[in-house]
Amino acid sequence: MESKLKKSGFYGFLLGVALAILFVDYKEVTQVHNGASITTYKPVVEYVISILRLGVIGAFIGLFTGWQRYERKTEKTQGSHYLLVFFSVFIVSIIFMTIFNW
Repeated sequence: MESKLKKSGFYGFLLGVALAILFVDYKEVTQVHNGASITTYKPVVEYVISILRLGVIGAFIGLFTGWQRYERKTEKTQGSHYLLVFFSVFIVSIIFMTIFNW
């Protein structure tokens, strides 16, 4: 089970980073009143941190998916309280990331 969780977490991280590279803006274009536009670029550190944040969220989703697939295969019903703990920690961490300088 441990190797499956490692793999699913790693692949979730890679997928999160790949999607973040595609969808996170690295520049901001502002229109000026005379029709011109001003382009400002994010600092590299801020851009990398925002990509890594989404990568970590993807890793958590990958871990959850791998764990659910393992539980479904083994037909164990004793671990159902882990689902509530996982979702609560995941939601609280997303809320903290949003509040503290997303």
